[in-house]
Amino acid sequence: MATDTYADYFDFVVTDIDYVIQREPDPDWGVTSMVNSSSYILAYATSGLAHYRFDGHEDLLVREGDVLFFPKGMAHSGHADEERPWSFLSVAFDAEAGAGNVDEQLSVVDHLNRGSFASRLSAHFAELHLAWTQRKPGYLIRCRAITMTILHELIRQQTLPHLDSPHARELITVIELMRANYRQTYAVTDLAHRAGLSPSHFRALFKQFTGLTAKEYQHRIKIAKAKEFMLSGECNVTQAATRVGFADIYYFSRLFKKIDGRNPSELIRR
Repeated sequence: MATDTYADYFDFVVTDIDYVIQREPDPDWGVTSMVNSSSYILAYATSGLAHYRFDGHEDLLVREGDVLFFPKGMAHSGHADEERPWSFLSVAFDAEAGAGNVDEQLSVVDHLNRGSFASRLSAHFAELHLAWTQRKPGYLIRCRAITMTILHELIRQQTLPHLDSPHARELITVIELMRANYRQTYAVTDLAHRAGLSPSHFRALFKQFTGLTAKEYQHRIKIAKAKEFMLSGECNVTQAATRVGFADIYYFSRLFKKIDGRNPSELIRR
């Protein structure tokens, strides 16, 4: 079973939905240097074609089944194809990080997403629009949940290790080993040996595979586990640090603050 890369990195929630809009085909539709300073935007192309320019890319063709993502503050221009104007569903939303920076977390989502996985999101966008327009009791909760589902699918697709990449299965086995034995701290030489790779080759592949060094990845595993122990009420800070393999409580606290954005004592005071 594959393990998600950045497994402990993503921690945010959709807090507000500004609008959900369904646009019918209009050959005169277009936006020029549009900037959304207060919202992120997802758009799903339901039919037709559109031409977009954003993030330095020249005239990208958007077609049925594609999903666009616009971060806050990113200027973009687009217009409907004159012969086959597109129709689309879009949602503008805001999000707040539970830990870390939400802009950095969402930066892994491509601006243009296409392929069979993107097309499969059509049902989610349709359900989102229906929930927004019907406005039944609890519709805002439902809309936030559906938007979170769409974001999860986009993040999962773009961070899931591809089993056909070089040595993917060996790296997944190493990651599962680290997760199962979170108390231990493995040296790169040990992990490389288990993967059947030289240390230098292992370092390069692991960083490419996860976006983190092996040390950083182990730290995230340990901090995530310690966080579980503290939030469940099982442990105080010192006990949690010890249970995940840290003898130095001060080093643990500094590392926890760096990764989670909070002092571990803040979780105990809840």
